[in-house]
Amino acid sequence: MMRFVLISLLCLPALAAFCQKSGNPMQSPLDRKVDSLVRAAFARGECVGLMVGVIDGKKSHVYAYGETATGNGKLPTGQTLFQIGSLSKTFTGILLAAQIVRGEVKADDPISKYLPDTVRMNWFEGQPVTMLMLTNHTSAMPRWEPVMKYPNFDMKQPYRHFQLPQLYDFLNKYTPAAAPGKRYDYSNIAVGLLGELLGRNKGIGYGELLYQGILRPLKMRKTRLTASPVASRTMASGYTKEKKIQGPWVMSAVAAAGGIESNMDDMLKYARANINPGKGELGDAIRLSHQQTFAGSNAIIGMGWHISRVPGHTIVQHGGQTGGYNAYIGVEPATRKAVIVLSNVAADNQVGWPLQMYLTR
Repeated sequence: MMRFVLISLLCLPALAAFCQKSGNPMQSPLDRKVDSLVRAAFARGECVGLMVGVIDGKKSHVYAYGETATGNGKLPTGQTLFQIGSLSKTFTGILLAAQIVRGEVKADDPISKYLPDTVRMNWFEGQPVTMLMLTNHTSAMPRWEPVMKYPNFDMKQPYRHFQLPQLYDFLNKYTPAAAPGKRYDYSNIAVGLLGELLGRNKGIGYGELLYQGILRPLKMRKTRLTASPVASRTMASGYTKEKKIQGPWVMSAVAAAGGIESNMDDMLKYARANINPGKGELGDAIRLSHQQTFAGSNAIIGMGWHISRVPGHTIVQHGGQTGGYNAYIGVEPATRKAVIVLSNVAADNQVGWPLQMYLTR
């Protein structure tokens, strides 16, 4: 059962932080909680358009706010596309888990096993980086900084120029300053590389691997890798935190770390699959991806998923942000609850996690 709540926020141009809502029945405590969190986000200037999805057992609730582009008066819908940024890492973690389940990869395989012979890794004191380390951010690879050193770097499209030759060039030249497997250090480069290696292991690109492994089985028909820096007609226009127009990022060789675009309809399917993975290899892979693989002072993580534990609850979750979009997903399989937030402003709107905590009451 899905209840679709449409909330129109009409903002006065001279008072961008002031919005008047209409259309919310305000019939349930959940309605009022969502409305309170979203109104506060708009008042802080952190939204243009925003979708909120909540799964509570068999019921789904979807809320639409704002506009798909400033001034067009069009509410986003369940079909409106948003870039989901680092939520992509959870997909890549599941794809790694799937190859482990099928015996095609071992978690502790050194990544050199899957790299071209032309790439020569420099290990820290002879300690190799493994496939698992790429997904749980313990590879000791940098977050993204080397990307800036290659020709044609553009802050508005920071990864577009970083193609596979540049990624392999970085690996050939990179000398790690710390041992792998010891510390959580978030890395887009590591997860992007993981996607490339998983695709290479199957003889296909990451986009096709994503389609075959997750999107087709879950019938996520509109989800895909972003191929153009210009938003499509079905995609919400992206904005910086300062409300300057910003096209979707093209993530090139690190697409597996943040290059997926999706909509609320598809993300609800994804969340439900993570609540109830079902039987078969994909279900086994999803369950495996939720298992803890590393715990440090600054994070507990599975395969792509961050694991948050609050009294009586374990939630697998991830946030994501690109130049013009922000997203959140949190899933608690034990209670069959999930929260999804999709926004077309690159700002933490502080809706996802507070709403997740509300559901644990």
